[in-house]
Amino acid sequence: MDWEYFYDFIIFGIVDNGVMLIGAFFGLGLEKYLPNKLQVGLGAVIGAGIGNAVSDFTGGLASGNLVLAIGTGLGCLIALVTIPLLHKLQKYFANK
Repeated sequence: MDWEYFYDFIIFGIVDNGVMLIGAFFGLGLEKYLPNKLQVGLGAVIGAGIGNAVSDFTGGLASGNLVLAIGTGLGCLIALVTIPLLHKLQKYFANK
């Protein structure tokens, strides 16, 4: 086990989730600019997704691996495309 890096991992976790939470709160403010049918808490989801993408990209850069940074950041952004589909599925199963 890599106990010598234990505190580094804790700091990474704090920064990683901190950026995601900042994104979530940013998304809450962004929600008022979304179409009315999407103003159901999706702003926080979108903000968290963007925050996670930025956080993962930054983590890749901090590790000195540009390919990792670009790949994970882009992968996170691509996953955001599924939010409308996931929202429709959630509404569908909630009404059953």
